[in-house]
Amino acid sequence: MPALAPNSLIVVTGITGYIASHVGLAALQLGHRVRGTVRSPQKAEALRAAYEKAGVDASPARLEFVTINDLMSAEQFSAAFAGADGVAHVALPDFEGGSDFVPNTVESVLIPLRVAAKESSIKRFLITSSSAAVVSFPDVPEKVLGEGDWNENAVKQFKALSPEDLKAAKDFWLQYRAAKTLGEQAAWKFVQDEKPQFEFSSVLPVVTWGPVLAGEPRLTAAWITNLFKGDTAVLSYRPQWYIDVRDAGQLHVLALTQSHLGGRRIFAAAGPIGMNKVLGALRKAFPSAELPDDVAGVLAEESKWKIDSELGREALGGKWISLEDTVVDTAKSAGY
Repeated sequence: MPALAPNSLIVVTGITGYIASHVGLAALQLGHRVRGTVRSPQKAEALRAAYEKAGVDASPARLEFVTINDLMSAEQFSAAFAGADGVAHVALPDFEGGSDFVPNTVESVLIPLRVAAKESSIKRFLITSSSAAVVSFPDVPEKVLGEGDWNENAVKQFKALSPEDLKAAKDFWLQYRAAKTLGEQAAWKFVQDEKPQFEFSSVLPVVTWGPVLAGEPRLTAAWITNLFKGDTAVLSYRPQWYIDVRDAGQLHVLALTQSHLGGRRIFAAAGPIGMNKVLGALRKAFPSAELPDDVAGVLAEESKWKIDSELGREALGGKWISLEDTVVDTAKSAGY
């Protein structure tokens, strides 16, 4: 028996975001109804149009939008969760500097969990975590990273930041890694201590590429499209792993609906990135584009991280979307 029956109502928070938009699409494709939380009605309707273009029924009977403009508002979450069967909590607070981002991120996970625990209809609750909650550079552990591993180094480094560093918004990525680690740890502790009626899971994406459904490429998607503009910043990043956003979206919905995925940390990690492979795939698909030269040295190597992502691969039928298809489809979605 699936954890959620067909035609279940799934809430996707921050549905106009990059990963969340694909979570909503995957839920509709698999026959569920979706209630997406948004801050902008204009972005919501643009996403509805994108879903219709993708060939799914995105009529108001299948897809509705509700406003959550404050991730600290239990009242807004309560209205969004009413009568829902499952929740995919993808939204993240904005980073504005100061000392509040990490504690606010933790609270933005705990507040909806507390609300969901009072909504008897909810059977599954999922959060979008990150591989950053497990490992980050320059750490390259010899061991295979799995469900029991945490990025304690990021938490230690965050706690060593001075008030002046925090006020100056120093090192966003360090604060992001600490926030993802502490937020997910707090969620698992809540479930262990409070024993809510729903089963809980987390999905941990690595570097996420793939088609942008609506709006302009941002964050990691822009790493690919910026190469066409001569921005080579991504080529200076140390090698990591990748996931196609379509696979990540599917994994979120499977984590809500498949019985054996309850109570698991699911790595959305297809394989190591080789930046020269990325450049090669783009040159082949877009021969007239002016793209940067290949990188050399350590930047040309594939990541030496070892991640046990078999649970996710098997859930997707045993196959990830290839790196080549991922980067080419990212560019095509932006009009290249």
